[in-house]
Amino acid sequence: LLALMRLRTAISMDLVETQPAAVVANTLFMLAALATMALECQPKPHGLYQLPDDDEDDMEFQSPEERANVFSRWTFSWMTPLLEQGFRKPLQMADVWELSRQYRPDVATAEFQSSWLAEQKRSNPSLFRATMRTYGAAWALAGFYKLVKDLVAFLNPILLSRLIGFVSTYHTPAAEPIQNGYFYALSMFVVASVQTLAFQQHWTQNQRVNSLIKISYTTAIYRKTMALSNDARQQYNVGGIVTHMSVDSQRVADFTANFSHHLWSSPLQIVLALFLLYRTLGWTVYAGVLAMLISIPTSARLSRSMRALNKLLMGYRDQRMKIMDEVLSGIKIIKLYAWESSFIRRINEVRVKLELGTIRHYGLIQAVFSFVTTLVPFVVSFSTFGLYSLADNVSH
Repeated sequence: LLALMRLRTAISMDLVETQPAAVVANTLFMLAALATMALECQPKPHGLYQLPDDDEDDMEFQSPEERANVFSRWTFSWMTPLLEQGFRKPLQMADVWELSRQYRPDVATAEFQSSWLAEQKRSNPSLFRATMRTYGAAWALAGFYKLVKDLVAFLNPILLSRLIGFVSTYHTPAAEPIQNGYFYALSMFVVASVQTLAFQQHWTQNQRVNSLIKISYTTAIYRKTMALSNDARQQYNVGGIVTHMSVDSQRVADFTANFSHHLWSSPLQIVLALFLLYRTLGWTVYAGVLAMLISIPTSARLSRSMRALNKLLMGYRDQRMKIMDEVLSGIKIIKLYAWESSFIRRINEVRVKLELGTIRHYGLIQAVFSFVTTLVPFVVSFSTFGLYSLADNVSH
């Protein structure tokens, strides 16, 4: 498209006679790009990805993502056959493709263990460095998609403002050429499409990184558990180990793959939004900034309370898992002496009085936090536009 636009510009400016070499080079580049796109749209044959010892039947169950072209990966059209089959009948395990090699647990675990063993040779080993060495490239790719999505999201308001200005001055002497109106409308469609594609790619890449980190951490904790000595086993109960493998590893994976991008994305979005609002509304935008600053201490206090309750909840869960482990280990003795009711009371005391009570308290605080986060955008908009109306457009 860029080559076609350059070629149209060269023809309209009569550069064919003055700079024929540049026009010919641009034309050849456009033809090569069209040929590359046509070849890329062709489905890849199985032979390109089949090893000599691979079975022909196994190739049928391999994920079509490995043979999909770039456009199919962007639009996820390689999943269309599976979705159509799921629409016609309930899917079975035999209908689902095998995982790609890079997503298999044994491959992901081997890569992480190699990085972790290299990290253990250092004087201060770090799990963060080992994780970034293994999945840093995939995490950075997700961040790139996030950056593209955030930057493109701010183009639509600018294009909409230009389009409104074009329509409002269309029948006046200061009217812009009609080509500008078509460009603004087409650009809004392209920007929306790019934003959607970038968001979907970012979300998909985040889920991949999340799954790989969860697999690696769970396997690493399990291997460490199997290598513990008898003295070390006395310091850790089964409930705590299971919590590390299931809950803690999932939370770390969620933060690393998903929430970590907000650490740099949110400030960038706030700065760009304030800049665009200041250009439009003037100094009245500081009323919204003041409303956001006032809400920060409340949100921070609620977050600290939720974090403390979550930590307390993890302790209650470990205590309940420890009692359950004792019950399962001595089930014969418990049945022999008819101690079922006693252990049931112990489990219910931890589960109902402590754990469920903490969950209820956590839910209430989370509801208040959700209310505050939902109310803040309204307060920011109301204060900004209200002050702008009272200022009678003087601030602009």
